[in-house]
Amino acid sequence: MASRLARSHGGAGWYTPPVPRYWLGIDQGSTATKVCLMDRRGKIQRFATRPIGTILRRPGWAEHDAESILRSVQAALDAALRGVDPGLIAGAGLACQRSTFVIWDPRSGRPLTPALSWQDRRGEEICAALRPRAPLIRRRTGLRLSPHYAASKIRWIFDRSPGLRRRAEKGAARIGTLDAFLLFRLTGGEAWSTDPTHAARTLLMDLRRLEWDPELLDLFRIPLAALPPIRPSAFPAGEIAVRGGRLRIAATVGDQQAALLGVGCRRAGEAAVNYGTGAFVVLNSGRRARRVSGLLTSVAWSSFEETRYLVEGTVNSAGGALGWIENVTGRRIGSLGAPRNPDRLPCVVPAFAGLGAPHWLSRARGAIFDLDLATTAEDLAAGTMAGVACRVGEIVQAMVGAGMRPRRIVAGGGLAEQAWLLDLQGAILRRRLVKGPRGEAGTGRGAAILAGHARGDWNLESDRRLEFPTKRCRGRISFEEGRRLAARFQRALGRLAGSSG
Repeated sequence: MASRLARSHGGAGWYTPPVPRYWLGIDQGSTATKVCLMDRRGKIQRFATRPIGTILRRPGWAEHDAESILRSVQAALDAALRGVDPGLIAGAGLACQRSTFVIWDPRSGRPLTPALSWQDRRGEEICAALRPRAPLIRRRTGLRLSPHYAASKIRWIFDRSPGLRRRAEKGAARIGTLDAFLLFRLTGGEAWSTDPTHAARTLLMDLRRLEWDPELLDLFRIPLAALPPIRPSAFPAGEIAVRGGRLRIAATVGDQQAALLGVGCRRAGEAAVNYGTGAFVVLNSGRRARRVSGLLTSVAWSSFEETRYLVEGTVNSAGGALGWIENVTGRRIGSLGAPRNPDRLPCVVPAFAGLGAPHWLSRARGAIFDLDLATTAEDLAAGTMAGVACRVGEIVQAMVGAGMRPRRIVAGGGLAEQAWLLDLQGAILRRRLVKGPRGEAGTGRGAAILAGHARGDWNLESDRRLEFPTKRCRGRISFEEGRRLAARFQRALGRLAGSSG
């Protein structure tokens, strides 16, 4: 993939531009930024990753340094494109952690606040005070009133910094989820927009109109002048300079929506479970916005011509909970085999960042039951994975109970490499899962796919080039064993929920 050189003909200099052959996917996540280079057959040719840190100032607070996030994107882009002519890249898709936001100065681009993570819960008291308005928020946004979304945390900052609110009202401070901030900085301030998949996670967007909602802005006391325009997901958002060339951002999309595309769930009725920092169960509901009690309704992706919707349930801690176990025990957990006696595993409720769908108890905290002196670090890890599997099971059951039985369920994300977890998940759901393409590039692949769709390279729902290889999980755990573990988990969850209010 060496750079094309200018050619000469008949003594006169001329240049034959390279024919674009690749698409780029940028995945800015909770723990790392990942960039993949994908060819027109959907195969990953290059992959680069750069870690980011999370700042935990006090319990319930979770932040990132916005400048460090920007540097991680630039470094991952540089590594993925080393030796590649930018002219060979048709465009790029940008996927970001959806509810994380930052406030910045539009003149200098300098962040005025940390990037407050979706895991941050400092808006809990504001959400509690607004509880009478929760039905309105649910109707307008398709989401629950929760401190994980940006609106309550933006108000929390403004309530403590009236000067910053006044700057925002005058357009002298800008508010955006990470896609808007990164677009602004990467394009040198030339581009500033967000898409419906990100805008929805602020609790400020009308799901029907795909526009900022004046009543919700007033409710959270957030000025419209500070918010970016909402453009379709498949939209030429701007151009960034890379290695002497220009790279067009052809799509912006939330990370879980990108993961849905990245594992091949492009058609209505297909679902993905993305086992990352959190675990996210996302069902493609097609052209119809479906409402399911206890779950979320949002946009899967959009263009000027059409909008696709999804139903989603979130487990706020999955890989994050396992990371906590590793830190506490001082043991790095590799690939886990089947536990010696699954019925004697500690029962872990992974509510380390509150209890998400379908319960929505933001004040709940993680809990471990049934410890004894024989419990090992591996037992704790297996018990945590079992807790994640049980939480995913609750979400899928809510979908099934609403008449939305997924046609297939594809597993992706880092924890999907744990074969025992996927076997247990299948036993709890009483059906086998399908494991998506191996590796860390699923979300980036989905962003690149949407960018290709935006530029007319392929049709999302019918192009066979996007049929990725999958593997059916082994199913070596009996349904009865899955039922027993799920029953133990429900008893533990009842004890925890009763103490959380």
